[in-house]
Amino acid sequence: MSRGDILLLHGAFVGGWVFERLRGHLSHRGWRTHAPDLPFHGPDHAARDANGQPPDPRLAELGLRDYRRAMKAEIAKLNGKPVLIGHSLGGLLAQQLAARELCRAAILLAPVAPWGVLPHSWQEIASGFALMWKGGTFWNKALPPDRQLALDYAMAHLPPSLQRDALNRLVPESGRALFESLMWWLDWQAASHVKFHDLKCPLLILVGEDDRVTPPSSCRAIARHYPGRAVYRELPGMGHFLFGESNEALLFQECADWLETLP
Repeated sequence: MSRGDILLLHGAFVGGWVFERLRGHLSHRGWRTHAPDLPFHGPDHAARDANGQPPDPRLAELGLRDYRRAMKAEIAKLNGKPVLIGHSLGGLLAQQLAARELCRAAILLAPVAPWGVLPHSWQEIASGFALMWKGGTFWNKALPPDRQLALDYAMAHLPPSLQRDALNRLVPESGRALFESLMWWLDWQAASHVKFHDLKCPLLILVGEDDRVTPPSSCRAIARHYPGRAVYRELPGMGHFLFGESNEALLFQECADWLETLP
């Protein structure tokens, strides 16, 4: 008998493929898992980038509201409210959807902080400004993936063979969505805002101790906005990408064990 549905929300420059191994683990525990690609994030867009083709120009027109709308449509396909698992930018989307009472619980893996939560480390600031430096006026563009930045900030803890595979599967990203999430203080529309008090479901927040993109200090600040609702844990020896890293089994176990506590 199935324990229910889990909808997994991926982060920037990747697709639902990042959850392949986690999905297998959760399926073995009796969960139905779904890992849709955000718009213009599917394998065909990775192939397009690998072949030197420019990003699909329609991607530049999308922002966080469009991503959220697409994931809300995926939730509507399910029989009931799912558990959400969001990684990185997907962790921000998961908070926004949870605040709209569209899930029964959520797991945030190295989540991007919502509007108003200040950066808590120089590395976090540096990763955002490195993207801006590389992309120039990036907020009105579809940005091809910068593989060196991905290696330096997100994938440093992956073994080389998995690094190569992950780098080959990267896709372009919406500069607008990145601007709305990473440069929120310049976004007068506050697209990354979360109504913290409206998020009432249980939360598990997991972050790697060595995360350079969404460091523990930032994730602890997120957890403080959900008193009595969030369980917060740091994973030793892990960075930002998490999947395929040496302590991946601990990540899977933390997720599965916490899910067992849900009513």
